[in-house]
Amino acid sequence: MRFEYFAAPDDETAALTIDGGEIDGAVASHVVDPASVLGQLERLLGGPTGDDGLRSAQLVAESPDGARLLIRLSNHLVTLFGMVRPTTLDDVVKHWSLSRRFRRAEPEDLHAFAAGLHELCKGTGKRVYCRATADESELAAALAPAAAVPAGGEGADPAEPKPLPRRR
Repeated sequence: MRFEYFAAPDDETAALTIDGGEIDGAVASHVVDPASVLGQLERLLGGPTGDDGLRSAQLVAESPDGARLLIRLSNHLVTLFGMVRPTTLDDVVKHWSLSRRFRRAEPEDLHAFAAGLHELCKGTGKRVYCRATADESELAAALAPAAAVPAGGEGADPAEPKPLPRRR
């Protein structure tokens, strides 16, 4: 997935980006998922500890083909992250980077992303959104016809759902 974060005055204006065109001033990432990873950031900044991250973001729109989602970041997260002082941003990113989701990310990429997101969150009077776009390979796999051999191998019941692949 590709995640592009940007500021817009309202949901209607932000929804105009669902077509996939360029977004001026966007901060992009392939690892900062707006629900789970930003939920971790919100908890780190003093958000609810029992939250699974879904309060940190809300779905606003989806493209007709399902390839793009538009997600609004919570006001709480935007306010908390916007209040982080530039001098403490390094410390926040250092703690945030301990998440296992960032184990393959370069620390300088995460820091550059965090600095860009911080700028979006600082008192602009606008809301912050994320456009999540599926990679071509993800779309191709989702549209591919089912394999002739059932997921469990020969003799497996085709009516049974196949297990989810394990993440490494």
